[in-house]
Amino acid sequence: MAKRYALELDEALHAGWVRAPGDGYFDLDPWLRTKEGALLVEPAPPFWDWVEGSLYDERREAAIVAFDAEGREVERLVLGGARVVELGLPSLDAEGVGALWLQVEAKTAEMQGGAATAEARGEAPTIAGCRVHLHGPEPQQVREIDALTITLGRRGLQRVKLAVEGEADWEAAEALVDREGALEYVAADAGPVLARVEFKIAGIDVERVEAAAEGSQRAKLVLACRGLRLGPTGSGESS
Repeated sequence: MAKRYALELDEALHAGWVRAPGDGYFDLDPWLRTKEGALLVEPAPPFWDWVEGSLYDERREAAIVAFDAEGREVERLVLGGARVVELGLPSLDAEGVGALWLQVEAKTAEMQGGAATAEARGEAPTIAGCRVHLHGPEPQQVREIDALTITLGRRGLQRVKLAVEGEADWEAAEALVDREGALEYVAADAGPVLARVEFKIAGIDVERVEAAAEGSQRAKLVLACRGLRLGPTGSGESS
């Protein structure tokens, strides 16, 4: 039985690891029938290039590659003309961080063999935390945030519920309306910025402000955000 699954682009680029269900078996048959499906992914850098290209309807060859317990390739599902249509960024709370997921559609789907190995692919950094830019260049730590779904190309209004830690004048929160903001999803130990979501604030509701550790504040907010979109991560380094 296959034990691990990788996401590959253009027959050579490792784009991340695919999380299989708890029993370690990933059912590929529905993909063959409908040429679309959802994946839970631990992304590598080429994954984000694929997402960005999908914004402009650029399609690429993708593959879900299955490896056995010894790291040898068992089989691969090759998706021709594949693009990402939705991206789900994980929730964050006291229990930890959820998984990143995506919805993919393709023009063709077929099973193929191959001779790849798992060892050379390494481990991609995974999302471990989040911060938000609301009041200027210095970000504030996000302690809780609901999962976000970004439909590529959609510019509608979406609610974002989060808990933010740090000093701020929340009594003047209405002054943030019509400003630009950004969420940055980062790796562990002040690692790289893995995903950046930009938005315009259409409304803000401060539900509660309470004391946090070391005399700082924690505010629970609901933002009405217009046009959630993926933005550049710059150098990729967390500040």
